[in-house]
Amino acid sequence: MFSKLFSFKPHALVNFVGGGGKTILIHKLMDEHCAQGSVFYTTTTRIHPPDPSEGLVVISSDHLPLLKLMVERVTRASSNRTYKMVITRHFVSPNLLRGVPPDFCTGIDRALFPILLNEADGAASFSLKLPREGEPVLMEGADYLVPVIGSDCLNQPLGPKVVFRFQLFAEKFSLTAGEPITPEIAAGILMHKEGVCKDWKPGTEIIPFINKVDSSDKDSAARDLADAILHNGTFPVRKVILGSVLQERVDSISE
Repeated sequence: MFSKLFSFKPHALVNFVGGGGKTILIHKLMDEHCAQGSVFYTTTTRIHPPDPSEGLVVISSDHLPLLKLMVERVTRASSNRTYKMVITRHFVSPNLLRGVPPDFCTGIDRALFPILLNEADGAASFSLKLPREGEPVLMEGADYLVPVIGSDCLNQPLGPKVVFRFQLFAEKFSLTAGEPITPEIAAGILMHKEGVCKDWKPGTEIIPFINKVDSSDKDSAARDLADAILHNGTFPVRKVILGSVLQERVDSISE
């Protein structure tokens, strides 16, 4: 189980950043933690409305005090049932729900939820991304930060077809177009001081996740990437989770 390897402490608030499968990982963790109670999922950016077949309960309002009240009232009134709850503001467009502000969880009774999950940036389905100014938007007071990367970026040529916002920020990250993405280069982008972890604060544990390790023939390269992440030299990392959410493969590498 993914939740067992991540081993988040009870009632933890977790920020997810990066690319390569943040949303699907969040949904997997929601499914696993739902056995312990109603699970809280929100975003500080924007998300697509969930498919009705996913069985999620969407609670949305642009009146933030009312939104908090609804979330707590629904959870307390349904203690004999568990829900996978998506908490957002109203639609910003027909296909996008607006996220909540980064201080939204302040005052929320975390004891009502086994876990609180926040999607803190977007990557337009890329497996590796370079963040723009003002990104990510981390939920305040988080216990964990999970930077996500897809292993399918490895051995691909650096460029706009593989790396989100490559054309805008390649020079800032000292990247050369066309160079093969080695585990060291991928780890260097993910854990760069101006990368998706740039707003990390001491006291928040970083647990990177390498997704899309869909079969055993990809294990060696993924482990090389995990080792490079562990020894990134910029941010403290004690454990890396690797595997495939779709294939339900999961393992971990520690210092």
